[in-house]
Order: sequence, then structure tokens, then C-alpha cells
Amino acid sequence: MKTFILLSAIPGAGKSTFASEYARTHTNVHIVSSDEVRKEVTGSYQKFDQEPKVWETFRNRIHEYALRSEHVTVIADGVNDTNDIRIQYAKDAREFEKKILVYIERPIDVILKQNTQRNSEKWVPNDIILMYSKKIQRPSKECLSYFHDYIEIKS
Repeated sequence: MKTFILLSAIPGAGKSTFASEYARTHTNVHIVSSDEVRKEVTGSYQKFDQEPKVWETFRNRIHEYALRSEHVTVIADGVNDTNDIRIQYAKDAREFEKKILVYIERPIDVILKQNTQRNSEKWVPNDIILMYSKKIQRPSKECLSYFHDYIEIKS
């Protein structure tokens, strides 16, 4: 079975940690990380001048990994902050038999503290974290209807 897992959370909430732990405990898992794609395309996690190419590469990589095996899980590790974005990824993931949305919610003070402990290359400016904390949408019923499973992580 081909499984697609879409992660959704503000920067620093634990998306990459979730993806890494999942990959460690499951077989044939490929993580497509927007941060890693950005570094590959621009040479830096913090360089945002080639975003169209970053996101095209991100989307293409999801489909490339899906073609590699009949039994594969692809995790899309990005903010995915709106229901429209989540729905579009679900619609585009036609080759996957199972689609899972993982929504991670952490208290903003915890995220800001964790952010100070990040590697300087991956540190996110606090104003960006605060901006996403105000604009991220909780998954709507319509959005959830495009996914087979929904996992909500709160702490």
C-alpha cells in the first residue's frame, strides 16, 4: 500500500521530529522536507528567493517516491497551514491508497523556547513563528473528508 502523510503545524512545533520518529519505527518511509529541499535548491535553510522552485521540487519529490515501490510511505514535512493547501495536496496524491493528515499543536511558549535550542542554520525568527501561530487553520470537516485518517498531536 502507498501511504501519504501530510504534516501540518507552525514552524518549530515538531513536524520533523515526528517524521524522523515515524521513519525510525516503520519501513520504506521517505521524508520530503521543505527545509531540506530549500537547502538543496538555494544552499541555505534561510534563503527564500527561489520559493516557486522549492515548492515545485517538494511536490515532484512526493510523486517520485510514490513510484519507487508498491509499499511506501511518503511524509510531506511542511507548514501546510491552510485547509486549501491541505486539500490540494490530498487531491494531488492520487497514486496513494491511504492519506493521513497529522496536525501538531503545541503551546507557543514551548515552541519559542525549543526554537532557541535549534541549530543556528534552522533557527526561525520569532516573528515568523508568531505570524504562523495567528494564521494557521485548524483542519475543517471539508479538509478532513479528503483524508482517510487524522492524527492530532497536542502537548
